[in-house]
Amino acid sequence: MRKKYLATAALTLALAAGSAMTSFAAGFVSTSQGMKYQWGSGDYCTNNWVNYKNHWFFFGADQIMRTGWIQKDGTWYYAADTGELQGGLMKINGNVYYFDNNSLKLQTGNRTINGSSHEFTENGTTDGGPYVYTEWNSNGTIRRGTKFGVR
Repeated sequence: MRKKYLATAALTLALAAGSAMTSFAAGFVSTSQGMKYQWGSGDYCTNNWVNYKNHWFFFGADQIMRTGWIQKDGTWYYAADTGELQGGLMKINGNVYYFDNNSLKLQTGNRTINGSSHEFTENGTTDGGPYVYTEWNSNGTIRRGTKFGVR
């Protein structure tokens, strides 16, 4: 009888302790200051990256998701209005930049993109001049010579 009582008491104590613990679902949280990311532990992402569904986001020291230009450890990145870091060629405020598709870092110097060599300044810009893309005319012929399109 005493064993049964101790077992019941231990089970009750374990259930009470377990119900006192709070678990959180990891994900984005909208606040009046902006978007935050809450880890499963309940803590918020601080001055760090989050890979969410194969998309990268950065959260500052204030725990708010960054958009626009981001400098981290001496490297520049760019996040769209959604907070998602961008890769590839981007036209930002009239300037063309190239961000590595894997690291998402701003690239400078000579880069080969789609088999063509292009020069980016120390600030990562180019005038877009060397880029040509192909557009199709309504009659099926190729129209050439227009400056390339970027996202």
